[in-house]
Amino acid sequence: MEKGFYHLDRGYWQTTGEVPQRILDGYPEGTIEVSLKPSALHEWLDGAWVEVLPDPALVLAAERTVMKCSRLQGRLVLGEATCTALDAMAADPATPWAMRQTIQNAIEWSRMSQSMTELGYLLGYTDTQMDDLFRLAMTVDV
Repeated sequence: MEKGFYHLDRGYWQTTGEVPQRILDGYPEGTIEVSLKPSALHEWLDGAWVEVLPDPALVLAAERTVMKCSRLQGRLVLGEATCTALDAMAADPATPWAMRQTIQNAIEWSRMSQSMTELGYLLGYTDTQMDDLFRLAMTVDV
């Protein structure tokens, strides 16, 4: 039977069975037996487990760092009309050379790259729309 223990300075730990008294005697003073930790999102506060949800902004920032898709995945999600606008941008000599190359030749799109941020702006996409685009594109099997 698993058991949970908590100490103010050492935090929570869990055992996989009965703990012999000689081991218990070696636990730091102030250690208490507690119920098992319900999830990784729980913290022991004032004698009870309390769910502490992560900051949504930090969760989103972490998610964005791993948002990547192939150019084809992105284009399939964008659709014909938006891709036509992108292709027109890439053909326009007024578009900076680096952006034209990105539109035409990027193998992978990264959500947090400066080029993708700029493309989203040029297409009139909000940050939320860009996030949704990448979430969906990453699910396209090509």
